[in-house]
Amino acid sequence: MSARSTVIEVPPRFRVILGPRDAEIDERTIVLGPSHAFGDGRHESTRMCLQALASFAPRSGFRLLDVGCGTGILSIGAAKLGGEAIGVDIDAAAIAIAEENGRRSAVEGRVSFATTWPDGTFDIVVANILRGVLAELAPRIVARLAPLGTLILSGLVSTDAPEIVARYAPLLAGRRPEIFERGAWRTLVWRLTARPSP
Repeated sequence: MSARSTVIEVPPRFRVILGPRDAEIDERTIVLGPSHAFGDGRHESTRMCLQALASFAPRSGFRLLDVGCGTGILSIGAAKLGGEAIGVDIDAAAIAIAEENGRRSAVEGRVSFATTWPDGTFDIVVANILRGVLAELAPRIVARLAPLGTLILSGLVSTDAPEIVARYAPLLAGRRPEIFERGAWRTLVWRLTARPSP
């Protein structure tokens, strides 16, 4: 491996390699090329999303929607777990970067990326973007979530969490999320595995 590559361990499931095309590829390795797109595994919010996927993704085939996919790291992570992923981003340059990273990580057959949202619902919807965008997109995000799906929202600091919980609760039948913390950052996870309590 190139001396200039960076290896980021994201236990329990992933390893992110920033750098060479010739990195060894296995079922846990995500290989990302150089880019200005967001999401390379060094940021706490990205790491928490990868850990949430490793913890909560179904153990068999599933479909994931990655809203604001950036480098495609979360879509690629889902593919490494045996899922199929569609990543969407308003930045066409990010889409090209994500497609290349899918090839680098040898999951190009299980991921696709676009600037337009797909139809249908998904077992997992993940969005690691800014608070204001998460609030604005709430109805569209929830509409893509399967009835017994998992919603993972990140890119939030501690003071953002109450607003986002309040924004999404009415759309999710009053359900409350699990909240995970790393430093100043928060990740919210709703697992819709049962009817909410009355």
